[in-house]
Amino acid sequence: MTTTLNTSQADSLQKLEQMERDADYTHLIDEVRNILQADPALFRHPFIKRWCGKRWRNLFLAEAVHDPIAVKRADKSKLARKDKRPVKQQLAERYLRGDELREWSIEMPPFEYPGKAINTTLVFSPGLINGMLPVRAFQTALPKIEEQLGIRIIRSDNHPMRGCQANVQDLLAAIEKGAGLAADTKEIPEEKRLAPKDIMLIGYSKGAPDIYHLLVSRPDLLSRIRCVFNWGGAIGGSYLANDIYESIKDMNIPRVEKALSSVLSIISPAINLKSGTFRRLDEYNIKEALYDLTTHARDDFFNEHKATLEALPFPVFNITGSTTVSDVPYFSMQGTMEVNRYDSNNDMQLTQAQAKLNVPMAADLAMLRAHHWDMSYDAFPRLMRLGSPNLDHPFPKEAAVKAMIMLSLELGLID
Repeated sequence: MTTTLNTSQADSLQKLEQMERDADYTHLIDEVRNILQADPALFRHPFIKRWCGKRWRNLFLAEAVHDPIAVKRADKSKLARKDKRPVKQQLAERYLRGDELREWSIEMPPFEYPGKAINTTLVFSPGLINGMLPVRAFQTALPKIEEQLGIRIIRSDNHPMRGCQANVQDLLAAIEKGAGLAADTKEIPEEKRLAPKDIMLIGYSKGAPDIYHLLVSRPDLLSRIRCVFNWGGAIGGSYLANDIYESIKDMNIPRVEKALSSVLSIISPAINLKSGTFRRLDEYNIKEALYDLTTHARDDFFNEHKATLEALPFPVFNITGSTTVSDVPYFSMQGTMEVNRYDSNNDMQLTQAQAKLNVPMAADLAMLRAHHWDMSYDAFPRLMRLGSPNLDHPFPKEAAVKAMIMLSLELGLID
């Protein structure tokens, strides 16, 4: 879909391109916001989309320099030989992929904090096996961000193992009632629940397709949604899910803990079922959850709702991961090699195409050098790493989410 520009809009966009050539980023940031406030549909323009990616990567690196773990892992110093590269270059070359990592030297204005609380609520939609791993997604990052940026954060309490449409109810509980988990992963008490007004959504892994089931089911909510970030989102499903679903689709899986444990171990040996009991046991539907992550199920969903998704009125941002077999946990090596047959730039579970929503209002912000879990999870406790390397997860997650919020504020999407 193309956007027809009137003379004034065409002139404004040409001025943006000149500002970029002149490195006049202060005025460029202001003008992009002004253009989008006058006509949000102009987000479809290729320059606007490209600028959003460039600015997000810039904000990400500017924040990542404050992450000591990320900086340490990016430093290639060995014994007496010191890594003489600038820190931003080290970070870019360690955590970004593609030609864009060369942008590290571009000097842009620092983000200007609004100086007041942010009215928009961030709702995070987690993925499959939510709460079953030794740590939760963004476990330490979200509480810090909530405090530092003054934005309210709700973790939708998505069921760890049921279908996307069923999980719409969990998202609705967060959006309509303010129910779910707080930034620190504790359940929000009923007396402290407050329904958000406007929201921005971040969907991780299966949490992303859960969001799109919500959007097509409840079009009345679209006016309250300011933007959506697909963060390693399983938009197009996964070839690995195809294989796992085929292996269990004919099994009789009773809803008892012992039986569920044996099936869940097929999905991942890292699932931690020893520290507590199953929650919401009667809602488990493993077959449905995995079917909804198959490529044909996701293709069917997009084909059925193509018109609705292509008409989304707000920006959608795609951020994907890319890894190598040597950088994933040992129990994910075989799966990564399987996905390599389709795309060598996969995140150990998803190809690049599968992790993106390709609609007119969608922009690609970055391809990260991180595997699917490294993008979101803190380091696993050492005793829960199953003897595997690559579960220390050094990727600067706090910097990434802060950059999402900062970009949204600069574009005038949230306030």
